[in-house]
Amino acid sequence: MLERRAHIRVSTPVLVEFPNPETMKTERSFTQDVSESGMRFPTAVRLTVGQELPVTLELPFNGSTMHLTGEILWIREVSRLGAPQYDVGLRFRWIEDPDRQRLARHVAGFVARRA
Repeated sequence: MLERRAHIRVSTPVLVEFPNPETMKTERSFTQDVSESGMRFPTAVRLTVGQELPVTLELPFNGSTMHLTGEILWIREVSRLGAPQYDVGLRFRWIEDPDRQRLARHVAGFVARRA
């Protein structure tokens, strides 16, 4: 299978916060994987492909937050018993350059530790 991603993804838990589009309540999750250009995370919130979502990320052991806007690229239902759960693929549409660089360093550091 040909890999089409431009950036390396790493499996690392990064705290994700975003507003539930229906209730505007802040939802929390942790990434399943993240790269310089996007992430995958689980949620019980039903989102829509193509939807723009304001997101706050907090890197582990860092304590500082970064704000970005992402676009939902895909959604997969991963649980059919009980309350639905979804895996969501999100591409970063807007992120300040210093935050993007900090995220890239985090990903690169994670890759270096595993090599």
